[in-house]
Amino acid sequence: MRIEKEVRRRYGRFFYRFPDGESAADVYDRITGFRETLKTDIDIGRFQPPGARSPNVNLVIVSHGLTLRVFLMRWYKWTVEQFEGLNNFDNGGLLVMQTGSGGRYSLLVHHTVGELRAFGLTESMLDDQMWQKTAKIGELNYDFVTNGSSFFTHLV
Repeated sequence: MRIEKEVRRRYGRFFYRFPDGESAADVYDRITGFRETLKTDIDIGRFQPPGARSPNVNLVIVSHGLTLRVFLMRWYKWTVEQFEGLNNFDNGGLLVMQTGSGGRYSLLVHHTVGELRAFGLTESMLDDQMWQKTAKIGELNYDFVTNGSSFFTHLV
């Protein structure tokens, strides 16, 4: 296992696949379909009784650390480099995505900056989470690396 982890460190945590296992990139493909279905189900009120449309719906997703990190990467459009800086939680650890005042999900509604730094969020990721706290659904954060022009500078 020590040798495999060293190979993974050199190759990159996102793309490395343990023997007979899957890479984070493989999980990303599966999470994409799950995320789209989950988002649609939330939007149409599938998790509520018929005729009841309350904004106070709680969902609990239980997963392994890799799946959680990939889910968040996909949800918030984090880069591979940002993903590779994230840490797993201890067994039984939890992370709360909670809607902010504009209706978007932010990790900073429930968690502190210190907790999210310990999880591995960078300053730009924290800035985006701060923006997510008040942003309205449908808005884009053009200052965040994956949405602004800085993400595509190699194409210019």
